[in-house]
Amino acid sequence: MAFENLAVNRLILHEVFKRRHDGNLVPPQFSSQLTQLQQEAMDAFKERVVEAMGSNSQSMEMDIADSAVNSGVEIAASLLAKSAAAYALESQRFPTKLANVQTAKNLPGGMVLIFSGTVGAASYPFVGIIKAETQTGFRRQVGQGTIDAQFVKDLFLTPAAKLYKIGVFIRDGAANSPFPEGWRAHVYDNQMTSSNRDGAARYFFESFLGCAIPVNSAALTKAFFENTREFIKAMPATPEKKNDLLTSLYTYLKVDQTPTITVNAFSTSFLPTSVRDGYRDFMKEKKVPLTSIQKDIADIGNALRLQRVGFRNNIRLTAPPEAFQDMIEIETLPQKNAKPGQPSAWTRITIKDQISDQE
Repeated sequence: MAFENLAVNRLILHEVFKRRHDGNLVPPQFSSQLTQLQQEAMDAFKERVVEAMGSNSQSMEMDIADSAVNSGVEIAASLLAKSAAAYALESQRFPTKLANVQTAKNLPGGMVLIFSGTVGAASYPFVGIIKAETQTGFRRQVGQGTIDAQFVKDLFLTPAAKLYKIGVFIRDGAANSPFPEGWRAHVYDNQMTSSNRDGAARYFFESFLGCAIPVNSAALTKAFFENTREFIKAMPATPEKKNDLLTSLYTYLKVDQTPTITVNAFSTSFLPTSVRDGYRDFMKEKKVPLTSIQKDIADIGNALRLQRVGFRNNIRLTAPPEAFQDMIEIETLPQKNAKPGQPSAWTRITIKDQISDQE
């Protein structure tokens, strides 16, 4: 998302340190009060955040993989619920966790900035976390007839260096939604590129924030297709009903022009009411997202090209999904006088066209 309309109403700084040579943890340095920035400084701070999070190459929306107690999103949610007086103490959970997950001795320390407010056109509440490495530099000092330089050791969040990582948790759903539904996570890492998402520091987005790089849209669309097809085939329904549902699935993915697909939309539009909860639970168990998936049929193009219905003795009916929807009717006809070994039902197929070719 574009990080427009960013408003920051709470900000506090803590500090974490590099591990000792023996690998032991150095306890973080905590602030006990919120940081009050002058307007110019606050504007510069927001500019850094918007510039970083708006970078398509080095920031991305990630999946929330961990929402248990002391996960990144759980701490963020707890901060939104705290009063201003309790915010400083509660925010210490972030640097404490970061210090614990930075187990490698070569990982640098840095400032940890916790900030919250609202973002987006609808002013969604959010909590952000920045780990900013410090650096040295010079600050000019102008006197009467002279220009001098003052050496500064603890610069951070400078626009030139960009030695920082940002995690932002945004609540854009109802506050009473089952946790963590209604929450989204965005991560910025200067080491990450659009062609190499694995360049991001895994300790930061995975161990610290509890996030995961999402599977691409094509893979998610394939998972949606294959698991929905499996669910339909296992349903307690007649063969023609299952065929109708499979045709609806093919049509939903191939013919429908909507750019996204969702478990709920397919369920509501096509599945009987009696199986919708079971379908939702099944897809959740299969790790198929219940939120919107950007439709990308690149990995299932061949599977969607033709739909097939099989019978015994190598009899198969093959046609495009559109033909099954518009031109083919399949009915099951019970056979009361079926002899032993014969099927108890036959299938009548009506094709709304005449034969055009034979081989």
